[in-house]
Amino acid sequence: MKKKLLILTTLIISVYALTACGKGKEEAPVLPQEAVQEAAEEAEAVQETVEETVKETVEATEPENVLEDFVGDMDLSGSWDDEVSKRASMDVTKNEDGSYDITVHWGASATETAIWTIHGEYDPTSGMLSYDDGNYSIHTFDDKGNETISGEEKTSGAFMKEGDKLRWQDSKNADAGLFSKTAE
Repeated sequence: MKKKLLILTTLIISVYALTACGKGKEEAPVLPQEAVQEAAEEAEAVQETVEETVKETVEATEPENVLEDFVGDMDLSGSWDDEVSKRASMDVTKNEDGSYDITVHWGASATETAIWTIHGEYDPTSGMLSYDDGNYSIHTFDDKGNETISGEEKTSGAFMKEGDKLRWQDSKNADAGLFSKTAE
């Protein structure tokens, strides 16, 4: 047993000596305290990198204002076309008091057009222009160009901001419109 212990000890000392010789004269063996300090510094650097990457990722994916497309200032004046039906257009004039006069033309056919005249104030807090006193009428033209106006009635509805577009819903029109500005 003593002989096996002596051989094992000699073998361990030889491996240690060979390892130390292979490191070169300028490198001293690393002491456990120095290894722990180096590992702690590396871990700290990795942690800082991870924290910075997470921060940048969150900032890049975090929306500035979720409601931005639906509230806020918007100048409604100008000409607008409906993207949904492709049959409606809208002319909007801004008055000196900040209110708007709106005329919507919805072509039912080559000889018949529904027209709404609306007056209201845009509210940037809600992103809406609501109205209760819109005027609706149907304008029909005969083959000689004579106009007949019928179906006159009061309507209510709202224009709602959606980015740089306006969604329109009216009590007389079952189809909602989505208008894009074409000219100032």
